[in-house]
Amino acid sequence: MKKKTWKVTLGISLLTVTLLVGCGSSSTNATRGNGQGMDNDSPGHMGNQGDSTSEGSGSNIPYLRNNHDNYKEHGSNQTPSPVKNISAKSINWTISASTEEGAIKLQEHLAFMEKRLLNNQNPRAWDKLFLMEAYMKYNKYYTTSVERSGTNVIVSKNATTACAYEVISAHSDAVSGDFFGKGEIMIDYSSTAEAILASSVCKIQREAINTYILSRQMKKDSR
Repeated sequence: MKKKTWKVTLGISLLTVTLLVGCGSSSTNATRGNGQGMDNDSPGHMGNQGDSTSEGSGSNIPYLRNNHDNYKEHGSNQTPSPVKNISAKSINWTISASTEEGAIKLQEHLAFMEKRLLNNQNPRAWDKLFLMEAYMKYNKYYTTSVERSGTNVIVSKNATTACAYEVISAHSDAVSGDFFGKGEIMIDYSSTAEAILASSVCKIQREAINTYILSRQMKKDSR
């Protein structure tokens, strides 16, 4: 099958997903933003203000949630999990969908969330981890590349700082274990974000990240 790829270079940038980019051939490359605010993911990005479906049909969230167990680690029947390289500050995934439709839906989700960030919006603004990831993407502390070939979706994230790497690493764990593993989209990872932010690797960026979070965080919708 001819490999289908697509590429978008972002002037302001996330994921994203970003876990966890539209239709047809594609690859997404996010670039530096201005901090004023995806993503993704990412695989990312599975709900807004507590409402799992409020992103609208363009996000494909209902489909992805209902079909979460149709995504597997490439070459196995295991839940997709990221390959991490702390030295290179990189996170890499090869996610196999059970159908080409499923791969396209995941691809479209990533594109949708990237567009939201370009429009200065924050998915899951009640979750500090997602806000931290958005901050890192906006300020080009990590880049995202996504390609699709048939039923396979290849996602790569590369961080430029140790703080950003810890953020994308934690996000990938959440996407792998809770989203792909359980179809869970409403867990709040704010405590994880707080621990990362308090660590020595985020000392230089801590004040700016806190300011960003305080200016954008919203209460979780209880609906």
